[in-house]
Amino acid sequence: MLKLTEPAQKQFKAVMDSGDIGSTRLRVFIDHRCHCGKAHFSLAMGDNQSPDDAAFEVDGIPFVADTETASELPSVEIDFVETVWTKGFTIRNVDHNCGPHMME
Repeated sequence: MLKLTEPAQKQFKAVMDSGDIGSTRLRVFIDHRCHCGKAHFSLAMGDNQSPDDAAFEVDGIPFVADTETASELPSVEIDFVETVWTKGFTIRNVDHNCGPHMME
C-alpha cells in the first residue's frame, strides 16, 4: 500500500477536518512513465469512481486507484513539503529517483 509521511498525514487530516472536501476520495494515478518504464504518479480529487477502481484508506485518508495504478501502490510515497520556494504535496515513486512531482 502507498505510504504517507507524517507531514502529509497532518495536512490531509486538516483538510478533511475542515469539511472542504466532503466524502471525496483522493485519486492516485500513473501520470506517465519514464524512459526506463518506471511510473510517475499524480493525485487528483474527484468522485468519478468506476466499478473496477480500488477504494482504500491509509491512516484514515480515503484514496482510490485504477487497477494499473493499484498494482504499483507499494512504490508510492506522498509527502507535504514547505520551503521558501514551494508549499504542497509531493508524490514520488520510491523505486525510481527522477525527483518528486508536485501536485498542482
